[in-house]
Amino acid sequence: MKNKSKGKKIATMFLQGGLVIGFVGGLFVYTEKQIEPVTVYQFNRDIAPNTQISASDLTKVQVPKKAVTEGISLTSNDIVGKYNSTKVFKSEYVMKANLVKKENIDPFESIDLTKLRKISIPVTYAEGLGGNIKKGDRIDLVYVGKESKNDKDFSYSKTFMKDVLIYATTTAEGFEYKDRTQNVKGDVGDLEGQDIGAGEDTGELAQLTLAVTLDQAEEITARLQTGEIRIVGRFNDSQNYDSSGYIQGDFEKVFSGEGLAENNK
Repeated sequence: MKNKSKGKKIATMFLQGGLVIGFVGGLFVYTEKQIEPVTVYQFNRDIAPNTQISASDLTKVQVPKKAVTEGISLTSNDIVGKYNSTKVFKSEYVMKANLVKKENIDPFESIDLTKLRKISIPVTYAEGLGGNIKKGDRIDLVYVGKESKNDKDFSYSKTFMKDVLIYATTTAEGFEYKDRTQNVKGDVGDLEGQDIGAGEDTGELAQLTLAVTLDQAEEITARLQTGEIRIVGRFNDSQNYDSSGYIQGDFEKVFSGEGLAENNK
């Protein structure tokens, strides 16, 4: 009986020793993995918003795996060629959320807003390029007027403003309008890293808010009172050029231009 009891004690000691060794070994492996160095990237200079990132802008650094968060970009292929959406500083880690494609950059992050103002114009879903429009896009504005002068009725259209920046797109309820034209109904699309149901109804496009100068705001306001303003979409490679306008009917010349509208003397 004594020999059996002694044998059990010895077996128990070996088992406990094995468990301790296993625990210590597992802890060692876990710790080693946590402190294992991982390559991440930092910016080697201060960079303004909307700048295309090149390999020369980056520096490789080694950090413990435990210090790497999910938002840090780990491969240069995901960085080079993209644009930074905000100002970044030297030695700052490259974060995925701050990297965008060229078509998704926000031009308002890098332009001088000192002399710009905001003005909204109404637009229907069809007139708004079928909803294929978003903040940062550039458009042209066409005026459509109807005139009756000296028993002559006519209508005309004229492009009066080009390369106008869109500041915001909103629905009739005042919510931000989301462009869903690149999605297929029923699918789940990805917009800047955020999952969005393609079939989700965010409301139809109802107005555009434009970034314009005061002179342009005055002209847009006057034209809205006397006719309609339609928008024309531009391609990435579109260039400005002049057009004569189009007239329908028996017409007479119409004055349109700057003038001293009010005089306080």
